[in-house]
Amino acid sequence: MSHEYKICPSCHEEFTLAATECGACEVSLIFADDVEPAEPEDFPPISELACVRVGPLPWTRVLSEGLTEGGIAHRVERETRSAAEGGIDRRTFGGEEVYGTWVEPEKLAAAKLIDRATFSHLEPGEEPAADQREVCPACQEPLSVDAIECSACGLVFG
Repeated sequence: MSHEYKICPSCHEEFTLAATECGACEVSLIFADDVEPAEPEDFPPISELACVRVGPLPWTRVLSEGLTEGGIAHRVERETRSAAEGGIDRRTFGGEEVYGTWVEPEKLAAAKLIDRATFSHLEPGEEPAADQREVCPACQEPLSVDAIECSACGLVFG
C-alpha cells in the first residue's frame, strides 16, 4: 500500500500527507488507499457490466466524476484480474492498486466518449496543439509537455 496523499471522508477533497484535518469539514483525514468507492444501490455486478478503463485511484476518481456529471451510472471496483485474465499489470502504474470503472453495456459508447475526452492527452501519437496546455488528469495542475510525474499530486504517467 502506498500512501501518497490523504482524503477527507466527507467532501473527498485531497490533501498532502502532512495534513490531519479537513479545514472545511473539520473531520480527520484518511489515507487515500483506505477509501472504498461507493457502490450504487441495485446496480448489476461487474460480471454483467462493461469495463470503461482500469487505472490508479486518481485516474479512476476523475473518470468517475465525469461519468457522474454525464449522468452515467457506474461501478468502481479494485482490479484483481491478472494481465492474463484481461486485467492490467500493476507495474504499469508503479505497482499501486488499480481500479476498474464499469458501466452497463448499453452505456459503454457514451462512457467511452467521456473517457476519451478526459484522457485524450494521454493517448500516444496525438500531439497537442501548441496553444493547448497539458493538465494532470487527477488534479488538473498544468504540466510540462515532458512531465513523467505531476509535481502537485505525484501521479506518475506511464
